[in-house]
Amino acid sequence: MPSDRKGPLRKRHLAGFVFSGLLAFAIDALVLFALTHWLGVSPFIARVPAILLSMVAGWISNRSVTFHVATGPRLAEFLRYAAASGFGVGVNYAVFSAVLILQPSAPPVAALVIASAVAAGVSYVGYRWFAFAR
Repeated sequence: MPSDRKGPLRKRHLAGFVFSGLLAFAIDALVLFALTHWLGVSPFIARVPAILLSMVAGWISNRSVTFHVATGPRLAEFLRYAAASGFGVGVNYAVFSAVLILQPSAPPVAALVIASAVAAGVSYVGYRWFAFAR
């Protein structure tokens, strides 16, 4: 690939990762808000289905928008993605929990924002070099 094309490709790749991350975050936040605000579910419990739904959305978006995978979705690829996400999710949940434990009056979605920002870098490394490695 000519070196003059690397800049735009990197920007498009980064934009795809940001888009996919924001999509996954939006689903995570929406499910978290709905379960805690409307159904009264504990934020610690509500994060479980929120994380699972956002993970599936993130996988679909990252594979098509960020990493441009040409083949159809495969279970093995999703399992690699889930494994790579596992560490990022662990970091995310640990930070989320710490914020809510240290600051009980913090809104759960605010704790989610902080946790997601911390975990984004961890997640990217796993996706780039494991889940979608070529």
